Amino acid sequence: MGKRSRRKGQDGAQAQKAEAPPQEEPAAEAPADEDADGAPAEAESAAPGQQPRRTLADPRLREVIAYAEEADMLYHLFRWTLLKGGIPTAREWLQREDMPHPDVVAEVFGSWQKFLDHSQLADSPLLARLRALEEREKELAEREKQVEREQARAADLRRQLDVARRRREEAERERDEAAARAARAERTLADAEARAARAEEHLAERRAATAESAERGPADVPEEWLAAHEAVLAELEAVRAHRDELQRVVEDLQAAAERDRQAIAELSAALGDRAPDAADEEATAEEDPKSALEAVRIAAETCKHLVFTESAFESAADSPYRRPAEILDALRKLDVLAERFAAGQMGVSLGQAAQELGLTWRAGVSELARTRWAKHYVVTHDGHQLELGPHVALGSGSGAGFVARIYLHVADGGKDVPRGIYVGHVGRHLPDTTT
Repeated sequence: MGKRSRRKGQDGAQAQKAEAPPQEEPAAEAPADEDADGAPAEAESAAPGQQPRRTLADPRLREVIAYAEEADMLYHLFRWTLLKGGIPTAREWLQREDMPHPDVVAEVFGSWQKFLDHSQLADSPLLARLRALEEREKELAEREKQVEREQARAADLRRQLDVARRRREEAERERDEAAARAARAERTLADAEARAARAEEHLAERRAATAESAERGPADVPEEWLAAHEAVLAELEAVRAHRDELQRVVEDLQAAAERDRQAIAELSAALGDRAPDAADEEATAEEDPKSALEAVRIAAETCKHLVFTESAFESAADSPYRRPAEILDALRKLDVLAERFAAGQMGVSLGQAAQELGLTWRAGVSELARTRWAKHYVVTHDGHQLELGPHVALGSGSGAGFVARIYLHVADGGKDVPRGIYVGHVGRHLPDTTT
């Protein structure tokens, strides 16, 4: 027991000593006035003009001692609160030898909780201010974490912006080169058409001369003239074939330039140079996508349950997959799957549900691939690191133009990532043991 329990034991001994009856003395010295129990009414007689001395048998003195004990315990409680900055529990109080024992406190106040209620520390302005400061510290810590997440997201966006800017510059260079090639091809085509026109005029003259010669008779037509005529005809056919070839080249260059303009427009929209208006978005939604990036963009606008990361758009922009409509169809099916998963209405496994929707589902990648190419299977979204594994296979054959993959992150709602299906990569096959 602590100091208070020991002092109480000493006080009890003194009380018993004071309450014990004095030893018997001669009858002549016995007090004249005794109570029914034989105890003296006063322990000691007082001198004339002085107050009588009180003993522990006096109820008022015992009440004073009880108040002193309460004050001592409250002093220790206030001292603890001031030094520690909080209200102690009985277990914490027990660890200090210089404090009154919790059992003694409970004996004096009735219970430990009554002791705390009597102290009125719960309503203390000091503790209220301390709690306010703690709440403020928690709020500042949360804001600091939010700022860190925003900074990480801003850095990721800056990196993506740099990649998009480089790709736009490359697309502009390719567009300029294609325009220059188209201009050269147009000049060559004009020259070929001029040669063809001259050859046709020459041919017409030859035919007229041939007709005149035919009227005179075949014997009058020299063999040199016939050979020259055949040579002109052969040259004309060659010029016409060359012209047709140049026309095909021009058409291919014009189609490539149109694709480059579309890519530049998409990259410009991503960089904030211009925002696509509502008419463009509606027209894009109604027509088939021309690229993997356009398929992802349409899906992000129409699919309400899938969560698209920035890495999904970046990887789709780098994908040469030739059938982007299949990517859009797969993403819409995944949106149906994501709706069931978010609502917790699966009933079957995720892979089985995906196969029922007609998707070629892969449950994950090998541990060797995840270890060897770890950076390829981690994307950042809202400051969180998402590991990719489950994916959908598209196409067949070899080459990025015929094969595509949609890699996903499935979050069950634990940690800080909300429950749902996150699209992390769309396009090229990520490296694994089969590639």
